[in-house]
Amino acid sequence: MLMIDGRLPTRALVFTLLLCLAAVLSTTSCSSNEAKVKKVIQEYMKNQGVTDLVMDSFFTDPQYPGKAYTSATVTYNFASSGGNPQKEFLGFILAQEGNSWRIERTTSYTKDKAQAAKFLGGGK
Repeated sequence: MLMIDGRLPTRALVFTLLLCLAAVLSTTSCSSNEAKVKKVIQEYMKNQGVTDLVMDSFFTDPQYPGKAYTSATVTYNFASSGGNPQKEFLGFILAQEGNSWRIERTTSYTKDKAQAAKFLGGGK
């Protein structure tokens, strides 16, 4: 390694630490949005007998700022004809309002990022 007054290793270390910090902050931001969205969906579904809500995906697209797509698997407190808890797979288009989200409309379920981008653009 090339050393010029001992600065190169220090600069490399500082750069590496800043890169790690940026990665942690971006991960925290995404998980924070997902937690906020989960609360919004729980509030939306609160009177429908939901016993479990699992967020399956959360996508944003720079082409549609202030919008996001999320999909969720919802388990209800009643059973299907086979005796198993009833599950439903839902998709939502969300609009950002300040620091939180609101449900703009429901849409089809997907875990595919390309399909989610189509839904954000108004496609089916």
